Amino acid sequence: MPLMMQFSILSAFVSAFSGKIHVIKRTLYPFFFRFVVSSCIIIFMIWGIQKIWYSLIELSIFQVSPATFSFHTPSWMNDHFTDDIKHLVALNDQYGMYEDNLTKKIAEIYGRLVLVKNVESVKRVFPNKLAIKFVLRKPIAIVKSRNNLYLVDHEGVLLPKEYYTLKNTEYDSPYIQSNKLARLPLYGKEWDDKGVKAGIALVKFLRANNIHNIFKIVSVDVSNVCKRNSAGKSDIVLWTENNTQIRWGCSPLCNEQNELSDEEKLQNLLSIAKTEGTNLRLMEYVDVRWKKPLGKRWVKSNDITEEP
Repeated sequence: MPLMMQFSILSAFVSAFSGKIHVIKRTLYPFFFRFVVSSCIIIFMIWGIQKIWYSLIELSIFQVSPATFSFHTPSWMNDHFTDDIKHLVALNDQYGMYEDNLTKKIAEIYGRLVLVKNVESVKRVFPNKLAIKFVLRKPIAIVKSRNNLYLVDHEGVLLPKEYYTLKNTEYDSPYIQSNKLARLPLYGKEWDDKGVKAGIALVKFLRANNIHNIFKIVSVDVSNVCKRNSAGKSDIVLWTENNTQIRWGCSPLCNEQNELSDEEKLQNLLSIAKTEGTNLRLMEYVDVRWKKPLGKRWVKSNDITEEP
């Protein structure tokens, strides 16, 4: 093919291609222009909305202050607790209601408190309130050692007594008493003492059956729990307001063979009460550790079997 013809064909092809490119440009340029303008408008709107949002949530109406918290506390907690829980060092003066991870932060702070067993929920309440629900550690007994008084919950966790109302029918009787307590734990930690644990379990049992009120039991002495006494001493001794001993025996924690259950010991105690009355006023002691309960009066009588 002659060179001139080849050049003509190439020129025609380039011309046709350039025409198509021109058409495409004419079509796409307005589209790209509208796309760029629309994108800028959208970005500007998002930025503006975000700016307005942040300005709104910083208004005082959307701020919550821990100092204004109000708590519905049970009767066995005092006002000292209500005041202190609102002024924790870990709390900020104010929080934004729409602050990131707000509920998680508040839950973690309160969850670390000795008095709080667990935080069940923290919810935002529009516009500036938080609904916080947590379970408080409730004392179950007072542990008495010489002149010192300590509060423990049902898990044996030591509690700071300044936050609780000590004279409270929920836990002020009977005392758990011991002269041989293990080392005192830190507040919020479990007391690793078998006597304390045995005392708590027995106090719960006595309360469940209202025995502490029926027999006017004022203390549960756990000084000898799991001490393997060979002299026949009772591991646990209950003392009544008439100074009568109720020799209760070993705790289930000690795994003593042939030991009667608490229910069986209770039946023994009730059988003695049928004869002596529930105040046990005339009894020096009663011993419910055996299948056949024993006892001794301050003034001897044949009404009940006496221990030789």
